[in-house]
Formats: sequence, structure tokens, C-alpha cells
Amino acid sequence: MSTTTRNELRPTTSETKGDKKRTLCGACESELEPDHPGIQCVQGHHFCTDCSKQIISLFFSDPQHYIPLRCVLCHIELNTNVFERQLTPEQLDFYHQNMLVLVWAKELVGEGERLDNCPFCCFAVIRSINDSSIFHCEREGCGKASCLICRKACPKFHSNYASAAQQAEMLQHFTCEALGNDKFLFDQAVENGQKVQCPKCGLSGMKDDSCTHMTCPTCSQIWCYFCGKPVEKCDKARNGKNTIYDHNQNWDSNPNRCPMYFTQIQDIDKRWGDNEEDCVIMFHRIRSLRLLREVYEKLGKERINALNRHFRSLDACGFSLNEILHEDLTLIRRRSQHRRKDN
Repeated sequence: MSTTTRNELRPTTSETKGDKKRTLCGACESELEPDHPGIQCVQGHHFCTDCSKQIISLFFSDPQHYIPLRCVLCHIELNTNVFERQLTPEQLDFYHQNMLVLVWAKELVGEGERLDNCPFCCFAVIRSINDSSIFHCEREGCGKASCLICRKACPKFHSNYASAAQQAEMLQHFTCEALGNDKFLFDQAVENGQKVQCPKCGLSGMKDDSCTHMTCPTCSQIWCYFCGKPVEKCDKARNGKNTIYDHNQNWDSNPNRCPMYFTQIQDIDKRWGDNEEDCVIMFHRIRSLRLLREVYEKLGKERINALNRHFRSLDACGFSLNEILHEDLTLIRRRSQHRRKDN
């Protein structure tokens, strides 16, 4: 039973002819020494030093979003030591001075509030969720105005009259604010397509190469990765022991049941591969397209087009509009969609 409960699809180990596992970088797939100095997580995901630097850059681009520190593959919290040893002296100083403040502040955010942070320094403040997305930093030495949607600086006005260029730039940021909620929905669909949430506590990530039975490392909830349901709500065989394993009986003909292993599916549906990596890619492709289709149907053509014109959201999501709207999103094409009676 797996305890892995994100975004990349590559494995971090690979079998050799001698049945020994090589350690591979989860991003670039380069081979690593077992004691390499890059980022490692407790689930066995490894990243070379170059890819670790990119992960660090991602974290510092929006530290509020990436707290607490998690593995980018499985979203399990990282040991702070493996993260801190990647930092430059300047980054480490910033981290020590400000990360604990951000963690503490997030605990204080109440209903109807949000924690906003300056994209260019460590300043953060709790504001109403209805406040403008134009953010004015109050930290001495910074003082920048920025857009919290696109995370870019807003123009500085040195007089009562804005130039044509400044007016045009501010109009772009006003468009950011108008499209902010739509962008959030679209980006959330893209992100959630590559992971599944624990149905109890919401911890999310991508499964490893084990079975579809999940045990959440945070709340210990047992659940099915394939359908996302907790064991208590999974459809189960009546002649079993009322465990997660009973959810797998007759999965090939019962649409309410799920396979224990992704690789079993290709026995009845040839679209699926015969190895775990291809199957995980297939599963998350269908999941991503389904979530993006739901967003498209909710927002409509005009709002999606506006979103793409301003943020290039559709162009950058990895799927074409034709795939989102017309691809067959059936997870399993079973031999029979009728439930087989349990003995």
C-alpha cells in the first residue's frame, strides 16, 4: 500500500539488467550517485544539483505559494536540511529571516482573508479577499507596487499625469484583476490534473509505482487513487471483509470498482500501457482534460479566449482546445458496463 499522496511524471529509479536500481533525477533523468548533494525526499525522489537550483528558484519566485516546502513530485514535506543546503548565503539569510514569518502568518489568516506578499521582497500582510490585486509594499528599501495576479511590477508615477505607456501598462494590470478568478480556476485545473487529493485532509500529490491503495501520511486516511474516494465510501464486494481490497473485485466489469494496479487495465482496454509510468501519464492526461473541460464549460468560449489573449493560459497548458473539448475521456472501456453480481 502506497503512502505517496504532483506534477512531474518521470520516475527517479530505473531497473538495470542486474535488477539493481539506478538513482535518476526526477526532472532531467540524469543518473545520480546514491549520496548525491541534490534535493531528496523521504519517498525516494531525487534531483540533481542543477535541477535542485531550478526548484529553489521556483520556491523563491513565490514563497507564500510553496510553503510548506514539499517535493515537486509527490508533495511530501521536505526535510528542511536537504532544502537549506542548496541555498546560496544570500538565499539562506532570506530564508531564515522570512520563511518562518510567512509560515506563522498563514496560520493567522481567517475566513474572508488572504495573505498577500510582495513579489520582490519578504514583506507580507493579511488583507481581505476582496482587496485589490494591486499591492503596495510598505517595506523600507522596496516600496514597489505590483500586480498579485501576474506578479509583475506596476509603473511608478512621478507626477500627477501618467504617460501613455504608463496608462497602457496599468490597463494591462486592471485586465489581470478582471480575469483573476478565471485564471485561478484554469491554473487550478492544470495543477490538480497532475495530482489527486486525500479525501480527508486535502494533501495532494502523485502516486508512486505501487498499487492504487493510498494511505495518507498526514491523516492516515485509506483511499483509492483511481476514484479518489475514501475506503468508507468505496463500492465493495458484499462477500468480502469490507476493506479497500474488496473495492478491486470485479473491477473489469463493474464501473463502480477500481483496479488495484494501473497495469491491469491494458488487459481489457488497449489504450493503456503495460508499464506503470505510461499508465500514470495516461491517467493524469485524462484527469487534466476532464478538469479543463469543466472549466471551459463553466467559463464559456469568450472568457477562455480573453484568458488566453492576456495570459496565454490555453496555449501554455499542454493541451489543444480540440483535445479539451472532444477527446474521449472514458477512463476504462470495459468489456461490459453492467455490474457483475457478487457471489
